[in-house]
Order: sequence, then C-alpha cells, then structure tokens
Amino acid sequence: MARRELSASKLVKYLFVAILGCAIGFAVLIAAGVLWVRSLKGGPAKPRPTMVMARNDFPPPFEVPRTFKKNAILGDVLERAAPGDDIFIDLVIPKIEITVEGAEWSKLKRSPREYVLATITEGEKKYTNVAFRLKGGPGSYRDVGDMPSFTVNFDKFAEGQTFHGLKKIHLNSSVQDRSLMEEKISRELFNAAGVPTPRAGNAQVTFNDRLLGVYVLVEGINKQFLKRHYKDPDGNVYDGKSGNEVDQNMRTNSGDDRKDKSGLRALAIAAKEPDLTLRRAALEDTLDVDRFLSYMAMEMILWHWDGYTMHRNNFRLFHDRPNDRMVFFPQGMDQMLNGDSTGRSVIPQQAGGLVARSVLEVPEFRQRYRERVAQIATNVFRADAIASRIYEVSTAVRGALAEVDERAASSHGAMADSLRRRVRARAAYLERFISPPKPITFNEQGLAALSTWRPQTDLGQPTFSQERDAEGKTLLRIATKEFCTASYRTVVRLDPGSYQFEARIKTKGVVFKEIDEKAGAGLRISRFRKGQRHAGDNDWMPTTFEFEVTPEKPEVELVCELRANAGEIFFDLASLKLKKL
Repeated sequence: MARRELSASKLVKYLFVAILGCAIGFAVLIAAGVLWVRSLKGGPAKPRPTMVMARNDFPPPFEVPRTFKKNAILGDVLERAAPGDDIFIDLVIPKIEITVEGAEWSKLKRSPREYVLATITEGEKKYTNVAFRLKGGPGSYRDVGDMPSFTVNFDKFAEGQTFHGLKKIHLNSSVQDRSLMEEKISRELFNAAGVPTPRAGNAQVTFNDRLLGVYVLVEGINKQFLKRHYKDPDGNVYDGKSGNEVDQNMRTNSGDDRKDKSGLRALAIAAKEPDLTLRRAALEDTLDVDRFLSYMAMEMILWHWDGYTMHRNNFRLFHDRPNDRMVFFPQGMDQMLNGDSTGRSVIPQQAGGLVARSVLEVPEFRQRYRERVAQIATNVFRADAIASRIYEVSTAVRGALAEVDERAASSHGAMADSLRRRVRARAAYLERFISPPKPITFNEQGLAALSTWRPQTDLGQPTFSQERDAEGKTLLRIATKEFCTASYRTVVRLDPGSYQFEARIKTKGVVFKEIDEKAGAGLRISRFRKGQRHAGDNDWMPTTFEFEVTPEKPEVELVCELRANAGEIFFDLASLKLKKL
C-alpha cells in the first residue's frame, strides 16, 4: 500500500493543536496548584455563592402565637440602649469575612489559642489589626480546617475600634445546637431573671475565602459588658471551666489586680463552713446570694446540665468589689432542654458545684430557692412569650441560612417547633411544681379512673376528636393521613411502687415503618420512648402497660399515642384506668 505524505499545511495544523493541548494542560496544573495552596490556608476551598437578599418565603416554623410580640422575653425589662442592640434585639445578621495571612497564619496554625492579627470585612467596612484566635471546649473545639469557633477582640490592638459598638465578641460554630437559637433564647431568659449575662445573636462567617455558614455571635465578658451592670468593672473575672471550683486556683481572665484572689478565697471558706447558721451569714457576706438563687433556678429550669449547678462547668465568677461579693455568670448554653429533661426536677438531687450544694443545705436558702423558681416560672418563663421570640429568631436565622445551605434553611422550622414544644412541656412541668396535682385515689380493687386528658401534637397534622359510639360510650380518637406523632396525655402523682396503665383500644388502617422503634399505637409513659406496636385493623381489645414509680420521680405522664404514617386509633374513655400492682 502506498504511503500518504502529509502536506506542510497539515503539519502546521497538527503542531498548533499539540501546542494548544499542552497550554491547556499547563493551565490545569497551575489551577490545581492554587487550590492546593488555598487548602493549606484554612481548609478545603469552597466556592463562595453569590450573595442574595435573605429569603423569607419558607412556611412559618409553627402557627404564629396568638399573643405575638417582638422581643417578647426582654421587651419589658430593657432599660436603655446598649452596643450591639441591632444584632441582639433587632436580629440583624452581619456578614463577616475574616482574613489571616502570611506569618500570622503560620502563627495561628502553630498556636491556635493565641491571638494573631486579622483583617475583618463587613460589606464596605474594613477592620484592621483585629486580635483573633480559636476557642472551644473539649466537646466543641474544631481546628482551622474544620468549622472552628473564634474569639475576636477589635479593641486589643487597635484602641477604640468596635464592631456594631462591641469591643469583643465570640463566634461559635454551634456544633452542639444546629438550631443556632438555644444559646440566644437561654441568655435572654437569664437576663430577664436578673442574672447579668452576655447576649447572643447570629452572623454569617467566611474565613480565608471559605464560607463557614451561619454562626452564633456572643458578646464578650469584658469591661464594656461589666460597666452595664456594675459601677466598678475592674474586679477580677475568673474562668470556670470543666471541673473548676472556687476552692481551687482558678485562672483570672481579667481584672486590675489579678493576684488579689481574696474574694474567691473568702467564698470558698464560707461554702465549707460546717455550722449552717454561721455558713448562712458567711455566704451572705461573700456571695450575691439573691442573684445566685436566680442563677441556679434558671440553670435548673433550662436543664443546663453542663453548667455550674450540676456539673461545675461553663461559668464565670466576678468580684463585685464595692459590695465585696462574688457573682456567677452563665456560659455555654447550647444544649437547652434536651432529651427527656422537660420533666426533670428543678430541685437538684445532688448539686455538683460546691457553692450550689452549700447554699441548698441552708434551710432558709433552700426555701428561698423554691420561692425563686416559682417566681421565675410565673414571671419569666412564659411559654407564649418564649414562643414569640423563637418564631421571630427562627424567621431571621432561616433567611440567613437560605443564602448558604438550602437544606438547613428548609429544616430549621422543625427545629424551632421542637424547641417551642420543649418550652411548653417545661412550662407545664413548672405549673405542676408550683401547684402539685393531688395524689390519685384508688378504690378497693386498686383501680383509679382517668378522665382528664389533653391532646398533644409533636409531629405532623393529626386530627383529634371526642366521639360517642352506638352504645353511647365516649371515645377519644386520633387520626392521620401522613406521618405524625400525636397523643392524649395526663399527669398523675403516685406513691412509689408498681402500676399498670390499661385501656380498651381499636385501630383502623394503622401503618408505620418497622425500622422506627418508637412507632405504633397504644399506651406508654413519657419517659419510655418505645410505643406499643399495634398496627392494621383491630377490633376492640384490651391493652396494658406496666411501669415503676420511684421516690425521686413521683409524677408520671400517661400517654395514649399514635405514631404512624397513616391510620386511626380509638380509646374507650371509661376503660382508661390505673391499677396498683
């Protein structure tokens, strides 16, 4: 076969294509190198989305409270304007871009908890020489390549520089609270109860061109904060971290005379005084007892299990020098009313903190504590007011999330509704704490009728109704066409012992997923999460649920529940009884 010769023009064309291919390959290599360098500068690079106006077209997190009022928790107790009110009250969510470069970046990677110089940009405004470092405890600390939390001091290296009027802030990634609200709501409640507490809001954070998302912004405990509450802001502030106690050598965060720990030592001596009469006098001389009672009450109401009262963690101590008394400030409130805490006692069974334990051992203080819980439950922990604020905050947070994470924004309403329901459940417990239900009365056969029930929706849109059948019997009905968790509930106070909850039930078309261990239709108690697995169509049949009551938890919430994807359940009201075993 004859060989074909290439013409000069074709040779030039092939040569041009080869050179073009090499150029493209070289450009790809250069781009990959740039991305690799950026990945060393604050973690993997992520494309920054085009910033748009905050979206508010999501469905509301729950029905607007009938008594809705803006800033409902603190609206009646604010006395004057303060720096950062636009963030903390009006719910402005600033967009913060943080840049740490060169030698400062190397220093930050080497010693992340030591201040370095950073530049912060918010819109057209630029802040230079900003003191910046990483922060976080054992459960929340993340390194620079992850989603770290930050301490930012605008005034430390640039005197007089402020951010929305604030000299020092913390930016928390809130890894333990994806709703981004629990810290804020808790802090507002502490302030409403008269406990000086740094306020919280939110911010959208970008770190070295890497969009981290929506954070929780908290004001720092510095002289600016202390001046709002005390005439002398120069007393020592002590750092209460995990396991720290007043009789230990606590680290001094700030103060004019850091070596003078006389106030701390005096409080430790008072707390250890064995004679209760002498202890009472000593504590009144060294501790702001009135505020400490409110501090303990709010920690227990919110079930701040990782705070000072229960766990000797997440607190600060301030020496109020003119009065020569120590004051506790709460910290780290990102796990509010979690788990089954809504029914937990507000009376500490065994306080973890030395001062909390010492105060509650004094009979007069213990009585005052019970009275303080009732006062705060009535005047501060108002479910409708808190629901209004949750609604308001959730709307703002979802608008900010929509710019960075559509999925997180769409699911935020469910988180807000969950928080609202936990608040309502806690408020119901507090009402029973103030006016305890009378112990239930059993007849000679050991039976007690249960006639007072309230409906409760946890998930979905179920239908509740009270009906009469052909025989004239009163029936409680729950029905759903989509997934729901719904129930009728009542709370009873019982003596320690064994009991049986019993009823006659009927089901129609009850369907649920087998993998959902909590699903089903039937009876249970609130602390027992697994439901009875009645499914399909069942004519009237008896069902029972046995449980134990301990001296520590005399109140039991009885639950007639439907947790299913579809179906109906009927409870014969006259058959709903308790039996003493």
